Amino acid sequence: MPGKSPASRPFVTVCIITLNRERVIGEALRSLISQSYPKDRLHVVVVDGGSTDRTVKICRDMLSTAGFSGYEIIVQPSTIPEARNICISRMRGDFAFFWDSDVIMQPCALERIVSSATETGADIISASVSFLAVRSIEEGWRELGRMQCGAAGGVVEVPAVTMSATLVRKETLEKVRFDPDLTLYEDLDFCWRARELGFRVFLDEGVRAIDLNLTSDPGVDVFIGKPLSELMKGLRKKGKVKALCLDLKPGLRPFITYLIRNPRHAFYLGYVPILLLLAYALARCDILLASAASSYILGYAAVQVAKRGLKRGVKVIAASLLVGLPINVFMLCYSALSSLHRVLERVKK
Repeated sequence: MPGKSPASRPFVTVCIITLNRERVIGEALRSLISQSYPKDRLHVVVVDGGSTDRTVKICRDMLSTAGFSGYEIIVQPSTIPEARNICISRMRGDFAFFWDSDVIMQPCALERIVSSATETGADIISASVSFLAVRSIEEGWRELGRMQCGAAGGVVEVPAVTMSATLVRKETLEKVRFDPDLTLYEDLDFCWRARELGFRVFLDEGVRAIDLNLTSDPGVDVFIGKPLSELMKGLRKKGKVKALCLDLKPGLRPFITYLIRNPRHAFYLGYVPILLLLAYALARCDILLASAASSYILGYAAVQVAKRGLKRGVKVIAASLLVGLPINVFMLCYSALSSLHRVLERVKK
């Protein structure tokens, strides 16, 4: 926001949620500390879900000397949506900026995204986040260095954004909170419910961020890291909100595009005919047909066990059947209903 004095800048609370992230949390904080936005206009709230490593110590050591207006670290067992709600309850100022504990951004990022929000009147606005698998932290920083600060790119309205690097107005947070049942896609659900209330969601393509996914870190896969019981909560809600957030006009076409771009989810839907075929084969005592049907699942199981080891590989298979399959079935149903609703509206006209 060139030309504005520091005192006139909006006051922002940076919200960071974390759990056992000692390998990357320091990099996220280093990136935050390097921001050009005036530090006396920033308050930092860290909610730690009960880390057993050095995460909390790293946060305390770095924030105590960073020069922000203030900070607090709250250690409380919590899921992602619960932790985000705790951050909201402790926020100060005009905006909350949700900054994931494995995200690094260009030094100009926060200043530019606040500027975009004030200029466009956006209620929710996110940086353009690249989810990057890297072998080392240094590789992630090198990739960020190749990105031009303030790169060309417009501010576009979108159905939803992740909360990896996202600014939200206080007025929005007074009306919408994160659903604690949604242990996945809580950010999509938040955006969808905000839009239902008339708030608008934008993506600033000129603000770049990198989500660091260390291939050497077994804890990087948050989906496999969660207990199955937690992943299985709110499956219908998850499928519904994911379908409705595929496009500003959700329907079968965006859903098919989504499957083409994400073949893993098309694979999950493939379980439906395979399981039906397997049930038919078992009822007919047709061992050959049952073996052929089982190979679809067993082949995937072999790949996952080889990649992740026996325990985690088995969990991937269980999650794909108990979580991935129902979510994608619900997505298909809600996408079809959206298309049908649009057709009926045309007929009425």
